[in-house]
Amino acid sequence: MKSIRKSKLIGLLSFISLCIIVPVSVFANSSWHWVTISPMKVLPFAIILTLAIEYFGVIIYGRIEGKARAFGIIALANIASFVAPYIYSSFRLNMFYGSGLFYSWERAFNNGPNYIIRFGYLLLTLCIEVPLVYYLLKKQVKSKRKLLIITTSLNVITTVIVAILERVFCQGQW
Repeated sequence: MKSIRKSKLIGLLSFISLCIIVPVSVFANSSWHWVTISPMKVLPFAIILTLAIEYFGVIIYGRIEGKARAFGIIALANIASFVAPYIYSSFRLNMFYGSGLFYSWERAFNNGPNYIIRFGYLLLTLCIEVPLVYYLLKKQVKSKRKLLIITTSLNVITTVIVAILERVFCQGQW
């Protein structure tokens, strides 16, 4: 009888301690919204900044011969790497919402705390953009190894810059 009371008392004290130590907050209206601006509005500026840095970096340090062709290839590779995560997200959201790709495309940008640039995006950029630029420009440089190093380095640098800018300009809350 004493052990049952003792175990009940220990259980009650444990419960009270847990409630004090680990408070649980619940928001009744838990819809995410951007307080400042959506990353969708930052995307064009991010693309322009990234294109400029990568183009001039590859032209100057890679010593590319065909500058106009290089710009076209770098632009194509950047657009592919910027848009790929949203295409994937749109198809996944379309399966959830079932209301068409246009609605899902808009939701991919505004549904939840979806920053464009995260670690997965860096990996995606390195898997999409670097091979495209390298394989399409390797005949126009003297050092293929240098082109690969420059392209990879510039993509890491621009991804970090855009990630920082995005988090500064795009603030959201639940």
